[in-house]
Amino acid sequence: MKKNSFSKLLFTLFFFCIPFIVKANYDAVIDGSSVRIRDKATTDSTILYTVNYNTSISVVDKTLISGSGCDSKWLKIIYKNKTGYVCSKYVKYVNNSYSGINVIDWTSRVNANNVAVRQTPTTSAKSVDTLTLGANVRVLSTTTSKNSGCSSNTWYQIQYYGNKKGYICSSYVTSKTDITATDEEYAKTLKDAGFPDSYIPYLTYLHKKYPLWTFTPKILNKNFATAVSSEEGKNYMQTTNDNYRTSNKPAEGSSWFKVNSGVIAFYLDPRNFLSEERIFMFEKLDYDASLENQYLDLVKAVFGSGKLADEKYTVPIVNAGKTNKISPVHIASRIVQEVTANGSDSTNGTEFTWKGKKYSGYYNFFNIGAYEETINGVKYSAITRGLAYAAKLINRDGNPWNNIQTAITEGSSFLANGYINKGQGTLYYQKFNVSPDAYYSSYTHQYMTNIQAPATEGNKSYNSYSKANLLNNVFIFEIPVYNNMPEYTSLPNSGDKNNNLKSLSIDSYNISPSFDSDVLTYEVWIPAVVNKLKINATAESSKATVTGSGEIELVNDDTDITITVTAETGDEKKYVISINRVNDNTPAEEVLKSANLNVSGNYVKISSNNLSSFEKQIELTGSKSSVVKNSSGTVMSNSGKLTTNSTLTMTTALETKTFTLVVNGDTSGDGEATILDLLQIQKYIKGAGKLSGASLMAGDTSNDNSVTILDLLQVQKHIKEGKPL
Repeated sequence: MKKNSFSKLLFTLFFFCIPFIVKANYDAVIDGSSVRIRDKATTDSTILYTVNYNTSISVVDKTLISGSGCDSKWLKIIYKNKTGYVCSKYVKYVNNSYSGINVIDWTSRVNANNVAVRQTPTTSAKSVDTLTLGANVRVLSTTTSKNSGCSSNTWYQIQYYGNKKGYICSSYVTSKTDITATDEEYAKTLKDAGFPDSYIPYLTYLHKKYPLWTFTPKILNKNFATAVSSEEGKNYMQTTNDNYRTSNKPAEGSSWFKVNSGVIAFYLDPRNFLSEERIFMFEKLDYDASLENQYLDLVKAVFGSGKLADEKYTVPIVNAGKTNKISPVHIASRIVQEVTANGSDSTNGTEFTWKGKKYSGYYNFFNIGAYEETINGVKYSAITRGLAYAAKLINRDGNPWNNIQTAITEGSSFLANGYINKGQGTLYYQKFNVSPDAYYSSYTHQYMTNIQAPATEGNKSYNSYSKANLLNNVFIFEIPVYNNMPEYTSLPNSGDKNNNLKSLSIDSYNISPSFDSDVLTYEVWIPAVVNKLKINATAESSKATVTGSGEIELVNDDTDITITVTAETGDEKKYVISINRVNDNTPAEEVLKSANLNVSGNYVKISSNNLSSFEKQIELTGSKSSVVKNSSGTVMSNSGKLTTNSTLTMTTALETKTFTLVVNGDTSGDGEATILDLLQIQKYIKGAGKLSGASLMAGDTSNDNSVTILDLLQVQKHIKEGKPL
């Protein structure tokens, strides 16, 4: 910390010796529809590109350029590595910091959803927590336990959510070392293709296991943090974890909550899903003629033992895939995602009531148009509205979906023509519309609100291919690559986030400023002969830990002590106390007297109520810090007016002490000597009124330690003639 004028001078000289470096590009997005990027700053010039909302661009500099056709002037930008010009009113700057994103590394993760953590290594033990897909854990020990309900017979004792511990079946944990590998030659191939280093270990592992799999990078020209912020408010999860959701109020139904930016970042980051079981979220979803003879079995495998595995459903699914030129496995996986493997009332031809009339015999396997809606005071469920959509009771193109084949064919056509053939040809792009080839504007036209849908639906495809022994076939995966990605992303740390201090003090000395949990730096001045201090610090939360407090040995004259508060989540907050040992033992009142102030005990008498002038006078004393508060205890601003009973808290090299201010003649405490004060002094002299403390001292305008007729006359002349007191 900078503790003296010399260090401040050095800092100033250092700062001004640094050459100014101007950032070449500023991150921004297009804020308009069908915005034209031109080769010059005029609407008469050539159109280079036409772009829509949220298209990422780089602004060369923020200088506005005059030109015709744009009343707000033009900006010079870079888009797709080409320089152009855009009317500035269609440009919005973005903040690409990683605020709200957990960028820590990981060693092991939970590889399934809603996995129970047990007190002991058996499924009969009490569940102490439920972990979601992707939660970071640390394996502490391994226990083998047969007939314990764990398919692998192996349990891990894990540490999670900061300091929590418990047991989890090893089948539900993946270690990073299990899904990464090295191969210099293949790494060069991936790097030359455009993959960043952080993708390569995962893809190398998959290549070694499945040599026929092809990985294609898709350079998005989008900043990662911009994509995260653009997805906020559009993604839900079934979770009760307050560290994941933005509110404890459901966003849909009774169990779906909007997730925060940390969760969005984790599920948006492709690197978190480059594992064998999850990579099929990046599979190209076109119809593959080489799998034509296997598709029926693959579709049945998606449904497993569920009702929809019957051929009256699976055959139409295969036919619909061929007709619409999309993967039947994708169609089946989407149906399971929407209505489960056993179907629902959306797939049974169930009777429903719409606007007072009963209908039946309609099917909606994809829940298209299915959401809760209230019309004329009547609340309709999502299933009812979806069936009304299928029956064409809600305006749309096409025929009613009054049989299984039509419903599946038309629904999959919606997928094909609305998404796969519109540049959203992977599960990832259907959830996160970030592809530069997409027909619709980025971050719009997204099929699912469930943020986990690509991972869970892709896993269903993987399981189908695995059961059919087809994983060694050729598969093409298109994997997005963002600009400015952090090295890692993890789900938000969970547990109590509170890492505030409740109190911070030093025995026998006062810190400056006064403690506030949001203030992180403090100073204290102590005599040079002191070589030990006891620092006291307590956390607000009983689940947080505090380090750095206790008895401190002082070796140097200037010592910085760091108090670290670690929340249950593992998040740290650091408070720093700068301890200054000095030889100056002058009491505070003597310091004030050196500034020609009238000090009597704990009172400081002043002749002017001007706060700014008073503070300048205090500065000349060499005090370390000073705070002036009004009589109500509120810190005063520079425009404030001093009154009797205001206070001054001053820190010197020796101590911190509070004085009561006395404005000469202001017995009433309003900061002025007025007729009211004259009457109060008059009553006091006659014995008809009382003055005490600061008010009595204010009445003694002659400074002779008593309030007499002389003081009354002085106040009277001040009021009538303006004579100073």
